Amino acid sequence: MSDFQTYLGDLALRPLEDGAAASGLHCLAHQRQPGGVDLVARASLRQMIDHGERPRDLAKAPLFISYYTPDTPYEGLAAALRASLDRLGLEHRIEPVTSLGSWVANTGLKSAFIERVWQDSDRPVCWLDADAELRRHPWFLYDNPADFAIVRRHGWYDISSLVYLGRSAVTGRIISRWADLCRLYPETWDQPLLTAAWFEVARDEALTSHFLPATIFRIPRPFLRDLRDQLFYYPRKAKMRPFVDQKQASRAHKSFMDRSAPRKNERGSDDVSAPFRQALSRFDFSRDFAVEAMFDR
Repeated sequence: MSDFQTYLGDLALRPLEDGAAASGLHCLAHQRQPGGVDLVARASLRQMIDHGERPRDLAKAPLFISYYTPDTPYEGLAAALRASLDRLGLEHRIEPVTSLGSWVANTGLKSAFIERVWQDSDRPVCWLDADAELRRHPWFLYDNPADFAIVRRHGWYDISSLVYLGRSAVTGRIISRWADLCRLYPETWDQPLLTAAWFEVARDEALTSHFLPATIFRIPRPFLRDLRDQLFYYPRKAKMRPFVDQKQASRAHKSFMDRSAPRKNERGSDDVSAPFRQALSRFDFSRDFAVEAMFDR
């Protein structure tokens, strides 16, 4: 039994079905096997909750990393992130990085920062955006043998506010390619470029990926909704209790960061083309998508 299957426990890796995902189940894990049949593990909500809540070895937590741009609202947000990590006794590396003058350009710094810190580290790293706070231990990241983990919605929409990166050579190739793409396409968001790097590497190399549900995040919402969930949903495992407060500060501060006019060629995750979305959702690596072919514009 592989380390990845041992980590997944009762959620067995099975041969990838042709066509759409099994109804009502989340694809929690994918094992790429070039030249063979890919494997996937699918899970119900209750199974995802049980898996995420299972205590693991705290001594095998990743190094949590982030950066912030000084003299911007992100500096205070990063301080709150640091405090949440300290409260849980988790080692971290959070550094100031000089702003490039726009929100999109600053997100492109993420890949270069992660590449540098990952190369300096001797253990897995987990990136968290500076506007995040950990609410409780993210057990699913401790002693996790996956090469790569991220929240992936709808089978194709990656959310790079939390990215787990293992210690394998194939992980290093994803990071390196992501950094290269961010340098080549400075007007494109880092999120779809990370997806492009993952897809490009996975076409040709064995790779294990853990696709986290978006419900690990708590996004800003009214207090009464939190109270309702605490009283009625979490005890019955009808909803996942969030692990991360994601404040979505970019929505409020993007204009603050953009000192110049918006870039005409700016492209984000919503601009990903239908053919690329379909290839991602089906784990179909038969086509080589150049970056320009990934987008509708």
